[in-house]
Amino acid sequence: MVSHSTDPEVVPTMMTTDVQTVISDSGHTRYRIVAKLWNMFEEAKEPHWTFPHGVTCEELDNNFKTLTTIKCDSAYFDKGQALWTLTGHVRLTNATGDVVLTDQLLWDQRTHRLYSDAFIHIEKQGRIIEGYGYESNERLTTYQLRQVEAIFPIDEKKMPHPGSGNAAPKTMQ
Repeated sequence: MVSHSTDPEVVPTMMTTDVQTVISDSGHTRYRIVAKLWNMFEEAKEPHWTFPHGVTCEELDNNFKTLTTIKCDSAYFDKGQALWTLTGHVRLTNATGDVVLTDQLLWDQRTHRLYSDAFIHIEKQGRIIEGYGYESNERLTTYQLRQVEAIFPIDEKKMPHPGSGNAAPKTMQ
């Protein structure tokens, strides 16, 4: 036996490579996680996990159908706060195909809330909405953006014809 001390703040309790796992809650499979490297710091002062090479997490329904997919370049999970910090090319897609793109997204599992102060790009039902600052529920059905910009498609068939008296202005501010 050799005595060797390690710093639990620096050395992971467990390091796993090429991870593909599922997480259950109350006997139901809820999440599928895929990661190149998963570091668990279970003995740290504040237990946490890191995914320095990115992670893909899928939320599953009772029939194993994907409800939500989150991908990012790196992630940090604070176990005590049940808070994920996702960074670098974060992409979130829900069951209806809505997409959220950002460089940072926080996911509070206790309050079931997603939020960020970073730039956000949302593609929802043929519309693009962008802004700085974002808050949403996990399903992306209710959300708030600050400093909003939006791009909406125009159906030219429904546009008034010039000369009809209902023409749209040529310049808009």
